[in-house]
Amino acid sequence: MLRKLAPLAIVLCLIAGVGHAQSAMQTVKQALRATQAVRDYTATVTVTVDAPNLRIPRRTVKVYYKRPDRVHVESDGIAILPRDALLMGNLAEHIETYANASFNGTGTLGGRPVRCIKLAPLEEGPGSGRVLVWIDSDRHLLLKSEIWRGGKAMLTVRFKWMRVGSHWMPERITAQMASGAMTGRDEGGTIELSFSNYRINQGLSDDIFTEGP
Repeated sequence: MLRKLAPLAIVLCLIAGVGHAQSAMQTVKQALRATQAVRDYTATVTVTVDAPNLRIPRRTVKVYYKRPDRVHVESDGIAILPRDALLMGNLAEHIETYANASFNGTGTLGGRPVRCIKLAPLEEGPGSGRVLVWIDSDRHLLLKSEIWRGGKAMLTVRFKWMRVGSHWMPERITAQMASGAMTGRDEGGTIELSFSNYRINQGLSDDIFTEGP
């Protein structure tokens, strides 16, 4: 996962003690379940990129998503979209990749109570990556995630959620990338995604996600 960070990804949190590992993983899985009722969605997404030496105008695109991890984007020009953002944090893949969960602590983030959890490989080494996730203690939603490589946070993602019918959906996602995270030679930057016009569980056809010849 971390080796594929250059084309962009998105992220997760922390804890200590073998005795707490099960409850930490259960907390992450509960956050995963909070969005599992969303089988598919379409949305209008406004993409704003702020990065040195990278001139990309603000774009409005249409995004199609279908579980487990299918994404299609319609755009009239170049648009950079962190894929994990469109997958609402991509917790399922992070859990599969980083099977060891531990609590790091509790606190508040944006006025919301959070638990911080660290996801790491079962066998950590000097070059092992890790993911940190901050999860809303009451709503069980992912509020922030970080992907670390060595001693450096390569990608930090913040989520703001809104109610759409009975579902919690992202309203705004902000991704901050360290230098080298986008192309390997870039100076990093920030990508902000603003979501609107959701349509949820419309039964999207697989044909939408099939690449043309």
